[in-house]
Order: sequence, then C-alpha cells, then structure tokens
Amino acid sequence: MPFDVERAPRPARGDAQILAAIFLLAGTGIAALYSASYGYAQALGKAPEHFVMRQAVFALAALFVFLVSARVPLAWLRSAGAVITIAGLVLLALPFIPGIGVRRNGASRWFQVAGQTFQPSEAWKLISILYLAHIFDKKSGRMGDTVNAALPPLLVIALGTGLVYAQNDFSTAVLVGVSALAVFWAAGTPARFFAALASIAAPLAALSVLTSDFRLKRILSFVFPTHQSESIGYQVAASTRAIASGGFLGKGIGLGTLKSSSVPEIHSDFIVAALGEEAGFLGVLALAALWTWFAWRGFRVAFRSTGRYESLLSFGLTASLALQALVNVAVASGSVPATGVPLPFFSAGGSSLLASACAAGLLYNLSRCVAALPEEGNATSGVPSFDLDTEAFRG
Repeated sequence: MPFDVERAPRPARGDAQILAAIFLLAGTGIAALYSASYGYAQALGKAPEHFVMRQAVFALAALFVFLVSARVPLAWLRSAGAVITIAGLVLLALPFIPGIGVRRNGASRWFQVAGQTFQPSEAWKLISILYLAHIFDKKSGRMGDTVNAALPPLLVIALGTGLVYAQNDFSTAVLVGVSALAVFWAAGTPARFFAALASIAAPLAALSVLTSDFRLKRILSFVFPTHQSESIGYQVAASTRAIASGGFLGKGIGLGTLKSSSVPEIHSDFIVAALGEEAGFLGVLALAALWTWFAWRGFRVAFRSTGRYESLLSFGLTASLALQALVNVAVASGSVPATGVPLPFFSAGGSSLLASACAAGLLYNLSRCVAALPEEGNATSGVPSFDLDTEAFRG
C-alpha cells in the first residue's frame, strides 16, 4: 500500500544535520568561487567580483527554490509526476530549436529565454529520479517481471539520456544514466537486467568514443598524460599542477597564482584546483568530509523512510549529487578523463545551482517525514536493507 503522505506525521523541522551540511556547502561554495574567479575575471577585463555577483543572484533564486522544495507536499509532487516528466523531455528538445537554442563550442546544450541561458540537462538529472521513484513505487512487488517492470522506465530514461547525448554532452548523459541505474538497483531490479543492459550499453559507449575524435583524444591524454599535454590534456595537467603546488597546508586563501594564470574554467569545472592550491591537501580533505557528511545524512533518510517512494527518491537524489561531486573532484585531480561535470554548490552556473538547490530542498522535505519515526527499528523501504539503526546513526 503506498505511503499516505498527507496523513503521515509532518514535524515542523527535519534533519538539522542535513540542513547544516547543505548550507555549509552553499556558503563554502560562494567563498571558494570568489577566491577562484576574481583573478580570472580581471584577466577577462571584468570586475573581480563579476562571477561571484552573478552567482549571488542565482543563489537568491536557489534559496527560493530550496524553500519551496522543502515545503511542497510530496503527494502533490507525485500527482504531477507525469506532467513534470513530459515537461523535462520537452525542455531537453528546446536547445535544438532555431532561435531558442544556443550553440557553444560545437555543443547545443542551452536554450535562451529573456536573455538568460539555461541548461535543461541539469533539470533532467532531478526529473529522471522523480519519475523513477514514482514508477518503481507503483510497480512494487513486481520487480521480478523485468519486461513489464523495468523495460518501460528504461525506455523513458533512454529517451532523455539520448537527447542529452545529442546535445554533444556525453559526460552528462553518462552521469544521468548511472544515477538512474542506481535507482533501478535500489528498487530491486534483477541482476540479469543489468547484465543484459551492459551487453548493449558497453559497445555503444565504446563506439561513441571511437567515432569522436575529441573524446578519443581525451581518453588518450588520460592514459598517456604526456600525450598532447599542451592541447587536449592541458586543463587536467594545469589542474593537477595547481593542486600539487598547494602542498599540505596550501598557499593561503586568495594567494594562489596558478589558479588564474594557467587553469582554464577555474571558476567552473576546475574550481577544486583553486581550492587545492590555496587550502592544500587539508582543504580538499575538508571538502571531501563535508560531502561525505551530506551523503551520509541523505542515505540515512533513504534507509529510514517508511515509504518506498520516499526511500527511492531520497536515495536517488543523494546518489546523483554525491556522484557529481565525486566525478568533479576526480577530474580535477587527474583520476578520470576530463568531463564537463560541475561541482554542485561550488561551480559557477545558474542551472546547476538551481537544480542542486531543488534536490537539496526535497531531501530536507523527505527528512521531515523520517524525523517523525521512532528511533527503534528500521522500517521496510524500497532500498536494500542495511542495518543503520545503531547509536552512530541516531539523531
């Protein structure tokens, strides 16, 4: 029987720790962006505070989005699920419409409204998880029937992922796909489904890389770091140099020199390079600890939720945000090939910030349901059962 959100206890406050983690990430992100971007802004002939002031405007909008998401009735959100999913697919098609779509550096990832550009794939990251949580809750108890339970939602996710890929955004398409598969796994989809999907997806992914000169060069520059280190591999090489130059304690906040002189996109995809140069290994470690804290509280909401929909939604939202952070840091440190995945709450960009704020607000919303539960015993949920009911996970 689906969880009745309207009749469930709704405490005034949710998880204070997840709220604290969210605002610490947002506040630290603004500070890190200013430190990383002011030199780059000056190099472009703009005011030092150019990027951070733009982000501050988006931050006000993001705060509004967070507050709405934190209070929206989940029952209403579910009832509007079909409309939201269709709207998300329509948004993904807008970048291809002449006069609305915006093309940059060979990619059609944006559309423009009233002088502002938006990247719809950021919204689709969230919408795809909302859709999967709803559909898998409806199919509860029938997950063994792979054809009827898993195939229809897979086709919807494949359509959205295909549109993102068609925008020449391979990395985001992969990220959306992996986040979706995490929800498939959490819903209890049989292993044979993943095996069959891998047999199809792996050759397609390899073909996508081999038929793209740009992607192939990025893979080669990752495998052979000295290969074209002054061209296709320049960003990652410059980022790792900046991080290494910070040592253990860093050069001091605002005292970085390599961040603006040699690291492209320092205010966006490679903001961790500035943090590593100025705050050192300890600063990067603190960033990792903050994200780990956020992920722990988010997954705790998933494992303690009594409803399958609430459990899958909180699991998917947490996994998506944490995966984006992990990939961004891995790229900046040279651990994986370069991608265009931003660091949520840190990288400059309104679309990413608004989507992250919406996801964070929904997580806090979901935690308000969990806060009403007694501490003893884990309720059954849609997520595979792990025993988190220990003293270490209480409170």
